[in-house]
Amino acid sequence: QGVFQNIADVLIYIVGAVAVIMLIIGGLRYVISQGDAAAVKQAKDTILYGIIGVVVAILAYAIVSFVTGTLK
Repeated sequence: QGVFQNIADVLIYIVGAVAVIMLIIGGLRYVISQGDAAAVKQAKDTILYGIIGVVVAILAYAIVSFVTGTLK
């Protein structure tokens, strides 16, 4: 594996880990919101952004793998 592949792998894993942490934080915020509409909205937004982050990390990994596989 090349240097580019290694750097991309590390960055993608970091983004994925941060996205999962955001999902956990959003879930906790949702549980402790106690029905407050503003807090529930913020928690749902955090969960949504966490899901988007996971999807972006998966797509980025697929694109990097495809490009580096094609260039070999």
